[in-house]
Amino acid sequence: MEMAIVMAREAGMDWILHLDTDELIHPAGSREYSLRRLLLDVPENVDMVVFPNYESSIERDDVKEPFTEVSMFKKNYDHLTKDTYFGMYKEATRGNPNYFLTYGNGKSVARIQDHLRPNGAHRWHNYMKTPNEIKLEEAAVLHYTYTKFSDLTSRRDRCGCKPTKEDVKRCFMLEFDRAAFIIASTATEEEMLNWYREHVVWTDKGLNLKLLRKGILTRIYAPMTIIQSLRESGVFASIIASAQGSVSKDNISTSVDSSNSSAASVSLHSRKIGRNGDSLATARKTLETTSYMFHEAAVPPLSPPDMDGELMIEA
Repeated sequence: MEMAIVMAREAGMDWILHLDTDELIHPAGSREYSLRRLLLDVPENVDMVVFPNYESSIERDDVKEPFTEVSMFKKNYDHLTKDTYFGMYKEATRGNPNYFLTYGNGKSVARIQDHLRPNGAHRWHNYMKTPNEIKLEEAAVLHYTYTKFSDLTSRRDRCGCKPTKEDVKRCFMLEFDRAAFIIASTATEEEMLNWYREHVVWTDKGLNLKLLRKGILTRIYAPMTIIQSLRESGVFASIIASAQGSVSKDNISTSVDSSNSSAASVSLHSRKIGRNGDSLATARKTLETTSYMFHEAAVPPLSPPDMDGELMIEA
């Protein structure tokens, strides 16, 4: 992600966003259903914009193309009233460990500026100041999690942990991911499918309708329509071909060298502070203290609030 910041600056970008391959931006609230338009309306003094995430709620166990087959999503706590969220919590959770299967603390977009660094996959950090952050009330990140049955086995193949409750903590931070790994590692294909249908697939149409009416679930069709149109027009194939031609090892190496040179220049400048060993040590201590003051631990994936109203992070 540090390299992405360097490349974004060189390309003259204004903002940077970290999205996984199972996520899309839903720029609701903008006049043109456009992320660019949405960010243009952000005040200039804002450094970071948080997009709460919505989680996919699949209705079949045979989804092949999530972006064009899934239209139902569970809303984030931040986009619901407390009465609705906690009043429907048990029905919305359906016996799973948390309200969302996976993370619930959204993703953020950061304005490109000096001293910007990633703070985990969900937030950004600035070494020299606390970023001014706002949270959007309509726009969201759409997280298509466990939308395909094969996602169970892909979780299993990610690490070499033993399928025990204790050992699996080495690989997965969220409780549902741990449970999915254990099932995928110990169950038969039929048992896995039954577990998947029970915990992931929303087959109860009555419950779905109830939660849709309450606003817990929502239908979002725009991404399906847009992606299907792009695919049919050949735009995707063209973009992939163009990207493969423009990103080369030489370009990346040049950017890395440039970044390292800048860092070396800053380091050299700092050595000139003070005229003797004592003042140099004092200057170094001051720099270290400043760095410590602005350092924050990386923001991990967090589950939404539980019934006690607390954000959940697994031990």
